[in-house]
Amino acid sequence: MRAAVLVALHAVAACDDAGIDPITRITAPRVLAITTEPSALALDGELALTVLTVDPAGPRRGLDVVRMRACAPWKLIADPARDCAGDDALPLASDAAAGRVVTSAAELAAAFPAPPGVPAPPDPWRAALAAGLTLQVPIIAEVTVDGQTLVARRDVDVVEPTVQRHNPRVAEIRFDGIPTRTLRAGQRYALTATVERASLDPDPAADPPGALETVVCHVFSPTGELSEPELAIADPGAPVPETSPGSYTAGPPGTTWLFVVATDATGGLSATSVPLTIE
Repeated sequence: MRAAVLVALHAVAACDDAGIDPITRITAPRVLAITTEPSALALDGELALTVLTVDPAGPRRGLDVVRMRACAPWKLIADPARDCAGDDALPLASDAAAGRVVTSAAELAAAFPAPPGVPAPPDPWRAALAAGLTLQVPIIAEVTVDGQTLVARRDVDVVEPTVQRHNPRVAEIRFDGIPTRTLRAGQRYALTATVERASLDPDPAADPPGALETVVCHVFSPTGELSEPELAIADPGAPVPETSPGSYTAGPPGTTWLFVVATDATGGLSATSVPLTIE
């Protein structure tokens, strides 16, 4: 699967006497996703970006300082501090009231007209797509949490205005087949996620053509135990596409969260935060 790229670049696994916590366990602030709307940037369009930062208490909305910058689409980004800086970076203005960053293809193309030393055609981005080249804009997010900086990256596809893409939308999180939000402490549940079929795009690699793309749901939680970090849609063409089951064993009584990041085969990504009550 060609999943949307989201890489947490600064994360430390928490350790205790039992060893290292699994990657699914949220023990400290973590950036789980950079979401975009729409899922790809059209040559004549805009892009709205938001960052999902969570901690054991839930989503951290409006609590942190968030900075984003776009990187030159033709430069390899191995170290964001080194490779996405100076002329190779464009700081993006944040709409603090809306909790998001908005940019446009026109703004990015003006900042990154062509690689250094390469003669630029009148419209280099359109020329690149017309030549069949893949064009992606890396986005770097830096989130300052209690004096610590968390860094994440998302690569956003640039597409022709006629290309329509969607983010996969999680419809329900089910425990033993039921979308309940109240669980019993210590009980093990079959965990699945359903996805809105209308949010799935045709899979460009499908043979025969026309089949819908697959989706993988990445699951995280501060408490309880998850048997699988990823749940995949078994049949995207089903009337209600649902993942194969994993399991979730509820932790101690109290309130907690389940976080689900869904990625698809055409660069789409969405994030869902589900509050749970454990009795």
